Amino acid sequence: MNNIKSLNWSFIGLVALAIFISYLPIVSVPFTWVMTFFHEISHGIAALITGGSVDNIHIYLNGSGLCYTKGGIKFIVTFSGYTGAVIWGVLLYMMADRFSHKRSNIIAFSISGLILISALLWGRDVLTLVILAILFCLFVSIVQLQETWVMKLTLKFIGIFVLLDAVKAPLNLIDGRHYGDGATLSDLTWIPEILWVIVWFIIGMGGLLYIWRIGGKVSS
Repeated sequence: MNNIKSLNWSFIGLVALAIFISYLPIVSVPFTWVMTFFHEISHGIAALITGGSVDNIHIYLNGSGLCYTKGGIKFIVTFSGYTGAVIWGVLLYMMADRFSHKRSNIIAFSISGLILISALLWGRDVLTLVILAILFCLFVSIVQLQETWVMKLTLKFIGIFVLLDAVKAPLNLIDGRHYGDGATLSDLTWIPEILWVIVWFIIGMGGLLYIWRIGGKVSS
């Protein structure tokens, strides 16, 4: 009974709201853009870190995306998409719940800069540039309003939404088409695609459990 009383119902409410909104085709799209950007830029960062390069990034109106890279360690580049999205989701939540105002602003500035660099260097079509401009404005506004309760709540919601999408999105790879990150890793390692889906699912659930443990209970 004490555990039930100690639950932070706002956390549970945000999870429920994120699940509900994820099934609303139009309303969910802007939040999916955030997740897609973090997924694709994680591929790009992995390519750059392992000695490769990024050719271009596309984000589409329906929330799907692509990141074309050259060189680098292909296994790390491919694995980093869904895994990176989980890390970004946790980071967003912690900006609102755990980090100091100064540290949160540094992270928000860094993400804004990353979006701007992505648009200038790797944006190749108008739609992608428009979407990146919207995301840039979002994170600039976070810098300005991060101390307000509305922005803190928004950051928590976006973090949770990104994590939930990172849990759900790999499951879409189980479609029999042998296409996408799971299929690429399967071809590289001879490990069945379903096992990579399970790994990403576990990582995503681990991210949700982590923010639940650090922010899902009322502090005493």
